[in-house]
Amino acid sequence: MSENFDYTIPTEGKKITIKNDQLIIPDNPIIPFVEGDGIGPDIWHATEMVINAAVKKAFNGKRKIHWMEIYAGEKS
Repeated sequence: MSENFDYTIPTEGKKITIKNDQLIIPDNPIIPFVEGDGIGPDIWHATEMVINAAVKKAFNGKRKIHWMEIYAGEKS
């Protein structure tokens, strides 16, 4: 069974695009994620914190990921 979902696209982030067969990644990309079921929410929460901290440290706070949930499992 398929349903349509209204996804909320982060207003502060920008899309990753392709130009001349090259990825164009902005400093504030929108990255989709699937939280999943079961232990998924617990794992995702920890993963998000680690990735955000790594990006902040690696780019001296100049880049930030804007996460966008894509529904799967029970949520879909």
